Amino acid sequence: MKVRKPLLASLVALTVGLTAGGQAWSQDTLKDVMKKRGLTEKDILAAAKTYTPTGGRDEYLAFSSGGQSGQVLVYGIPSMRILKYIGVFTPEPWQGYGFDDESKAVLAQGRIEGKDIVYGDTHHPAISETKGDYNGKYLFINDKANPRIAVIDLHDFETKQIVVNPLFRSDH
Repeated sequence: MKVRKPLLASLVALTVGLTAGGQAWSQDTLKDVMKKRGLTEKDILAAAKTYTPTGGRDEYLAFSSGGQSGQVLVYGIPSMRILKYIGVFTPEPWQGYGFDDESKAVLAQGRIEGKDIVYGDTHHPAISETKGDYNGKYLFINDKANPRIAVIDLHDFETKQIVVNPLFRSDH
């Protein structure tokens, strides 16, 4: 009983302190924050232009090669949030890529001379075009470690095909 009273008093004091501190923080005005951080109106405008609220949609998507991870990264612009890691040439246990029948079959298309190749070095993503204009249907990505190209469907952001070039070894 003697230990509980000081503990209870400490918890009450902590709760009151955190509540008061939170209220003080939330009472700061925009001008207060600008002054504390040395920000100008131009800084605030730049931040507002790049801010995308949670649940909001970015204006653009960027597709970035994952290099030796064998993946493609999708991130939003202007928020720069990573939206998706697309498994391409490498099994991805954390998202199940390469562990179900469908994605195992896609990875099997990347066999070279009958051998499973379960690594890749993705570079140079390219979006599909129709008559020279981007149509946004597919993303193509090459594997610099092995002579392969993958096709990713941009409707569901999944790798649909891996094509091996039998005449080429590697461009690394």
